[in-house]
Amino acid sequence: MLGRRFVEKYYELSREKESFLCVGLDPAIKAFRDKYVVPQPLIDRYGVAGGIERFCVDFVKAVSPYTPIIKPNAQFLVYPLGYDGLKAIADAIHEGGCLALLDCKLSDIGTTMDAALHWIADLGYDAVTFSPFPGYENGVDSVYRWSEEKQKGIFALCRMSNPGTHDYQSKDMEGVPFYQRLARDATEHGSNGFVVGCTASEELGIVRGIIGEERLILAPGLGPQGGDPSTAIKLGSNADGEGILVSSSRSVNYAYEVMGWSWERFTEASAIQAKKSRDELLELRRKAGK
Repeated sequence: MLGRRFVEKYYELSREKESFLCVGLDPAIKAFRDKYVVPQPLIDRYGVAGGIERFCVDFVKAVSPYTPIIKPNAQFLVYPLGYDGLKAIADAIHEGGCLALLDCKLSDIGTTMDAALHWIADLGYDAVTFSPFPGYENGVDSVYRWSEEKQKGIFALCRMSNPGTHDYQSKDMEGVPFYQRLARDATEHGSNGFVVGCTASEELGIVRGIIGEERLILAPGLGPQGGDPSTAIKLGSNADGEGILVSSSRSVNYAYEVMGWSWERFTEASAIQAKKSRDELLELRRKAGK
């Protein structure tokens, strides 16, 4: 397994904080949807980029005590914030004693991957998500080298949480479902992380069987997407009840809206929801006997 120091650090923080909640960071604005958005007064006061950055940094400070790893979604952040904004978020995550996982789903030829990975490391991020689809040679071999040389986390997309994942990832390839082929190949190449949605109950157990005990599974889809955390923990964790990162974004990001609170209390609401989610996951693990 490559990037062993990242995995060791994750387990250390997870045990220290008694948490395997991964908090996603998806800062939407009103141009995207009518609710679950960055408070408009922040945008009015600081501008689009400034308001998003302020929301993210304050949010990170609020939820850091309850999670070992925070997952900013690059698609929500790269375009409005650029280098300085992304670095400010990574710095805030580290100041909160968490690992920074950039959810960028890298997928390209090797030279392009090398460019992206250079800047991601320069920004201070500890891990990335990537798609194995380009293949290994002059493709994702760049990601594996980066993981080992810089001791980073790399999470290979295997079985995503959206319904359309069945279009390709569940289809057979040489007699086995494509997601299983992805998991086996990524394991053989040394990937230390895998993405399997909370919505994919059976597949979580199958992937855990393929990748072994030590590697990590990132399981998004908790909350609005309908993921079942109890089943995810039972099937996706290792024999010690560890190794699964159950990810929640919207319900924590916009807890102030869910609770019906004023926007001024968005950090307080997010901290309460992050703690609640952390505690609920721990209780589900206890009930699962892990």
